[in-house]
Amino acid sequence: MAMAEPTNYQHEHDRITDGLDIFFWVFNDKSSYVPTHWHSAIEVMYILEGEVDILINGETTRLLPGDVYLIDSAIPHSTKSLSGNRAILIQLPYRLLERYIPDIDNRRFSFDCHDHSPLIQTKLLQLIETIKQMQVVFEIKPDGEILRFNSLVFEFLFQIYHNFSRVIEDENEKKSSKTFSRIQNIVDYLDANYTKQITLDEIASVACFQKEYFCHFFKKNMGTTYTRYLNDLRLSKIRKDLIETDLPLKDILEKHGFSNYKLFRKMFSETFGCTPGQYRKNSSELNDSSSNSHPS
Repeated sequence: MAMAEPTNYQHEHDRITDGLDIFFWVFNDKSSYVPTHWHSAIEVMYILEGEVDILINGETTRLLPGDVYLIDSAIPHSTKSLSGNRAILIQLPYRLLERYIPDIDNRRFSFDCHDHSPLIQTKLLQLIETIKQMQVVFEIKPDGEILRFNSLVFEFLFQIYHNFSRVIEDENEKKSSKTFSRIQNIVDYLDANYTKQITLDEIASVACFQKEYFCHFFKKNMGTTYTRYLNDLRLSKIRKDLIETDLPLKDILEKHGFSNYKLFRKMFSETFGCTPGQYRKNSSELNDSSSNSHPS
């Protein structure tokens, strides 16, 4: 999700906002790149300003102001917002979902926010209106705030259940807790050890697979190859250090275990559309402009 980047975002454990049963926040994101990750919660974002690119199964969707987007539980995805955005993020924790939707594991939740059919647009406008009402309650905090907010949460749940869910017919689509437990072990291990050179035999043993099957398993369940995932993870850490530190690029690459400089330059250019030096310079100028326009 193209919001403020948490420390460990490869498998994001369910979060909730203090005092609420869900995670609800209005994000002001200057710039972000979050590599492939997944979470057990259903996530919905509503874009207020700027733009966000979401990549799922090799397909990129660009979200603009007024767009709303839903990412189902256990769906690997990555997000990018190079110029920043302001958005509302809602996460519906798995425990809440299974309490009120007993067949949650046999359902898929999704919609195409760019589907222009009148019926879909009417349903999406209803969903957006509920999100806006939640924002008002969240920010203004009227008397009875929790009662009103929770009533909107249930309206929100009903809408995505009634309008945007379907029963899974294909056995291969059904969610497997065993599969994602293995995925979680893999990504947790990579997050803790990505600075080292990790062999295929080493990471396959973490998942208790032969290395030949491991590559197939990872690609099938994460939507990207293991090597690409690991390099994207390193790339996200390098991007962060480029804009938050004055370290030389060579030192940053060594710090995060990216030893192939030619591959790094190619990936960086493909992902961010410029060289690392230009990216650092652009980020610095953007921060200076922001500081000058908002004097203390």
